[in-house]
Amino acid sequence: MIIPTKEECLKILKENNVPDNIVAHVKAVCDFSVKVVDLVAKRGISANRDLVVAGALLHDIKKLAPGDHVIEGSELVRSLGYPEVASLVKRHGLYHLDKDEFVPKTWEEKIVFYADKRIRHDKAVSVDERFEYIKQRYKKDDVEKELKFTKEIEKELLGDEKIS
Repeated sequence: MIIPTKEECLKILKENNVPDNIVAHVKAVCDFSVKVVDLVAKRGISANRDLVVAGALLHDIKKLAPGDHVIEGSELVRSLGYPEVASLVKRHGLYHLDKDEFVPKTWEEKIVFYADKRIRHDKAVSVDERFEYIKQRYKKDDVEKELKFTKEIEKELLGDEKIS
């Protein structure tokens, strides 16, 4: 398994002209993801920290691309030679959860998915706050199924712990 370093991921973002606000978001998702990795480790769950860092940093690499940024981003990351990271990118979104190939399954996929749902812009917020923003930003009223799914992952990852 080849995983790009944090520095290599930041270089990839720069080479792909990812705007500063999205870079700030993915860095915040990365920092939050590392907190989750540390917390789950205390609970006896082993997650590959380097893979989580790379997935968190690259998950929105194609956020502004026409079409589906989840698919576009995962294809780009795969083409760069990082298929495991591409899997995290492919499984971080909300709008394909009815298709098995997009549902986060590994600990690393779940951590990046969850961390992304806790960061609005570059600040940690509750899952409820993030979903309120998603409803307003994307004009999507019916996100109850996605919200429930995210809260189930939150419980699975954190148990009764809290991260801010």
